[in-house]
Amino acid sequence: MSSVTWLRTKHGMLLFVLAAAITVLSASQGHLSLAEDADQQPEGLRGILPEFVPLGLLEDDFLTLGETWDGWSKSAAADVATLYEQEDLDVAGQRAALEKLNSRIRTMEKALADKAYRSIFDPLATINSRLSSRVAVATAILDTLEMNPVSAHKAKVDAAGAEVAASVDDLGKYLSKIKNGDAWLKYIRAEELRSAVGSTNPAGVVTAVFTKLADSQKMENEAQREFVQRPQFLSVKERLGQYLQLASAEKAPGGNDQSALRAALSKLISSLEEYTENQSITSANAARAAYSDVRAMAADGGDLLANVLATYYFNYNLRVVATESFLNKVAGYKHTDSGVVDDFVLGAKVDGHQTTTGTVGIDLKPNNSVIQFDMTFNAVTQTNTNGVTSQATIFTSGYHTFGVTKSINFDGDRFTTSPATMWVNANNTTTGARTGASGVPLFGGIADSIAVNVARERRGQSEAIAADKLRKRVLPEFNSEIEAEFGKATATMEETVIPRLKENNLFPSARTYRSTSDALWVGTRMMDDGDLAGDAPSFSTRVEGSAAIHLHETLLNNSLDKLPLAGGSFTEKELGQQIEKALRALLGADFKLPGEKKEGDDSAASEEDKTKFVFPDKDAIRIKAREGRLILVLRMGLQPDGGDAIPTQEISVPLEFSIDGTDIVIEAGSVGVAPVEPVSQLVQIPRAGIVKSKIQKALPTRKIDRMITLKRKTGGPVDLAITQIRPNAGWLTISIK
Repeated sequence: MSSVTWLRTKHGMLLFVLAAAITVLSASQGHLSLAEDADQQPEGLRGILPEFVPLGLLEDDFLTLGETWDGWSKSAAADVATLYEQEDLDVAGQRAALEKLNSRIRTMEKALADKAYRSIFDPLATINSRLSSRVAVATAILDTLEMNPVSAHKAKVDAAGAEVAASVDDLGKYLSKIKNGDAWLKYIRAEELRSAVGSTNPAGVVTAVFTKLADSQKMENEAQREFVQRPQFLSVKERLGQYLQLASAEKAPGGNDQSALRAALSKLISSLEEYTENQSITSANAARAAYSDVRAMAADGGDLLANVLATYYFNYNLRVVATESFLNKVAGYKHTDSGVVDDFVLGAKVDGHQTTTGTVGIDLKPNNSVIQFDMTFNAVTQTNTNGVTSQATIFTSGYHTFGVTKSINFDGDRFTTSPATMWVNANNTTTGARTGASGVPLFGGIADSIAVNVARERRGQSEAIAADKLRKRVLPEFNSEIEAEFGKATATMEETVIPRLKENNLFPSARTYRSTSDALWVGTRMMDDGDLAGDAPSFSTRVEGSAAIHLHETLLNNSLDKLPLAGGSFTEKELGQQIEKALRALLGADFKLPGEKKEGDDSAASEEDKTKFVFPDKDAIRIKAREGRLILVLRMGLQPDGGDAIPTQEISVPLEFSIDGTDIVIEAGSVGVAPVEPVSQLVQIPRAGIVKSKIQKALPTRKIDRMITLKRKTGGPVDLAITQIRPNAGWLTISIK
């Protein structure tokens, strides 16, 4: 039957009508669905956060905290799942979920600070680190999306105005110390500026003053031209320029394109998640690009998100903390000095012996801008002398306490010093006298007593003279020695350390140096424009009585990217030479990689393995610091000598560190091998076996001496020891005592 004949039948016509009705109904429902979808655009974090809980925050991860935490762990994991996987969660629900998670974070932070939970410190720190960053970023995204563009822009302008006012105040303080300095405040119309930046129409005054400072080179008086180039004036000019740029903008960055902003935020989150998992430079580049897009579109220029990312992704990735007690062991020493006394004091020829014993040390001072400390020398000088005149010989015992202090600052580039100061507490005791009548009955004793009394009457003068002589002997010597030592240290920084770091592209992009009354703190960040950096450690960075060096995995990975390995092909020996060469350029020509010579190995006679390690153009070597293990991730292929090439594999090698007597033992765990490109198991299994064999051979158990002998010009050598190497929560901590 033809189709036309079929349609003409009764049943055929009925079925056709039903089919048409269903088609129309389906189409109308489709349109209704599209209309409803148009009204129900993703809101808040929906469509930006992943649809599933990220790896590392699943219930099994929380359960690593142990049985006593089981109930808490299960409910915490459920709270995480609510945020990521509950589809009908509106913005209010998302904020409630984030607050619940913040409560979980506070619980973990409290436990991390409690020694009672030391046994679960590593997994607790790891989970806290994973959760804290995600909750903070998610909260900042919600706040950014809900921000009023006009209010956000006004807040930025107001903040810039406050910066202008602050710079004017700083200039005023500077000028107050200069004769007729107030005249310059009138020149920049200081009072009008302060009022203008807080008003609704500031442009006239601000523009006039900015133009005046920008055109300062047109001033006829050369001295005035030079004066307004001082940092305090330049600061005012810079702040005025920033204020004008913001105040003259018609609207805040970003406009009203919420969908584009959401797309950029979604890309940022997915790139950060990928980076957390694989540490790939490609993921880091993508995250930085998305962040740049967010800054261009967000109402506040991305400031809210920038503050959070600065904490968790752009933070310092090298932190050093040294306690004052540790520094005194390293830099402090006992000093003893003995000698004869040969002098004239108050008309008497004084001879005898003196001994000075004291301690050189470091006294840290609170300073949030530089490392500030005093080099100190606290000592006692004991003397036994006899002073001879024509009338008598006076025997004196001296016990003089004194202290010398020299203040020193270190800003990361150089040491600056202040003149040393000294206090003295002189104490002379007359112990006896001998005169021409000594030994004569009756008169001898009287004569000796008179001589002693006369000497005691002049005690104040003799002590003042003793104090003055101590100052003249000790102060210049201490001052010059400290100046010389820190002068050498500054020269080393300026001529060797800093140039090497810059030549090797390892100079920090951000630095901070500060001190408290009992510890110094150093933070540096190595991060190029396309990189990510450290986070806020979820553990105490200070180790009592020690120096602690904390290296974030991003520091290690960003440094590894500088090695000449990308796209290269090397034998095991050549690979070691490449790494050693790069480190020598940084650490000096004498540097050698530690290693062990195997028994019976004669390097001249043994046959070298010609297998080549073939590295890709990116992410050749990556390091992860996880719960007591440093995981080495190698992406490379193998080219056996005369054999078939093995394409790029991802090889994971967990490294564990332990202390054995005077050695640090580095032991490689089970090697994992996975193909980068999909391949059948029949092909992959033998390949993986070959790769495992080569890697295990290249990474035998090694022992490195953990003892360090620090040679010093004065005070003798100091013996230090590495007491701990601890990878966890993205950080590798090395403790030294």
